Amino acid sequence: MWRPMQPICNKFDRPLEILQELHVIIIKSAILLTTRKKQHKSAPLGNITDEIVHIFSLVNNSDFVKEVVYTEGNNKPPSIICYTKDMMKDMTQFLKSDNDRILGVDRTFNLGAVFVTNFVYKNTNVIRKETGEHPIFIGPLFLHWEGSYLNYHTFFSHVKARIQESVKIIDLRIGSDDESGLTKALDDVFSYPGTTRMLCTKHMKNNISDHLKNKVGCNDKDRLQIIDNIFGSNGLVTTDDSVEFDLKSNEIAEKYPQFATYFKANLKYRLFDHVSVPMKQLKNQDRLWTNNNCESINHVFKKSINWKPLSLQDLVTNLHDITKVHFADLKRAIYGTGNYELFGNYTSHKVSLQCWLSKTPEQKDRLFLKLVNDCKTANSARVVRAVNTNFEIPLPQRLAIKPNQNKRSRLCRTKPRY
Repeated sequence: MWRPMQPICNKFDRPLEILQELHVIIIKSAILLTTRKKQHKSAPLGNITDEIVHIFSLVNNSDFVKEVVYTEGNNKPPSIICYTKDMMKDMTQFLKSDNDRILGVDRTFNLGAVFVTNFVYKNTNVIRKETGEHPIFIGPLFLHWEGSYLNYHTFFSHVKARIQESVKIIDLRIGSDDESGLTKALDDVFSYPGTTRMLCTKHMKNNISDHLKNKVGCNDKDRLQIIDNIFGSNGLVTTDDSVEFDLKSNEIAEKYPQFATYFKANLKYRLFDHVSVPMKQLKNQDRLWTNNNCESINHVFKKSINWKPLSLQDLVTNLHDITKVHFADLKRAIYGTGNYELFGNYTSHKVSLQCWLSKTPEQKDRLFLKLVNDCKTANSARVVRAVNTNFEIPLPQRLAIKPNQNKRSRLCRTKPRY
């Protein structure tokens, strides 16, 4: 029986439907590829041993990991010292240029399986456009597994040796909280005559308050009064000399006998050596020093990981990324973009955006290094402080020369005019 031929259905007669199908296939393929890349990227190297081996490889393949420390008989994994060349150069320049310089150091918790101890300082080359304040920069970092004296001593000795390559440390101030292993290592490593170690008064207030509340059972009124007698505007730490300090110390001990034993054994001499005396050396002598710069950086660290602990390799990468952002903004300040702008005498390093874009990468690096290594501009406002008093004067010129003299002094002897 004859039947009419059915019309042949050609798929190309439905171009819109075909394009929609292809679009769905492309999207699914892209999603699958992205998922596989993410799985491959975030896949762990294995156990902690594999991560340590990967860190070892970064010593020669990365500008960030500088040293991996593993000693005989140590029951902990190796510790890691991290910084870039730019970080060390900038911190060294800060030590040479700022007359009121304070290096902060603190240990950060809950970033991963390791503790992170790092230096911080305020970069005086630039200011933030929004606030007009100097930004906080990160110095060398130490990833370690315990807070022992030997661990801290290893880290501080490494940093000291690198600093001494280009700067003679005089009148250096280092601030921290009252962690015993850390403070003992600081005293032993940075044992210069002019070095002053400062203690965070916020941490000391908290420690005193906890002792009075939990060990002594002191009421709130007396607890606040004791803290005010020590840290208030007319408190113990504001005394002018050791005689007045001893008199006020005895008054506090007699007025609060339940606090006297703890005060004399744990606080008195630390308050004098690391709070009262260093305050007299600062320009702003009415302000108690706190380690807020370190606490701010600790918050930056935790915010960058979204308060979720990272594996060792991811943590190292994350810390490196944070430091790269800081120095990228510092470089952008040279040509007037970014979050920072050049400050004070350092504005002489500013160039126009068009000039910057016309430079080669090598020329841009030279301009950036010129800013980082600038000590002549910074030293223009240096002062000289007397050894035994707080008296200071601007740094005088080395030689009093004649107007328009352009020869060495030995060649400019006075000659008879007739």
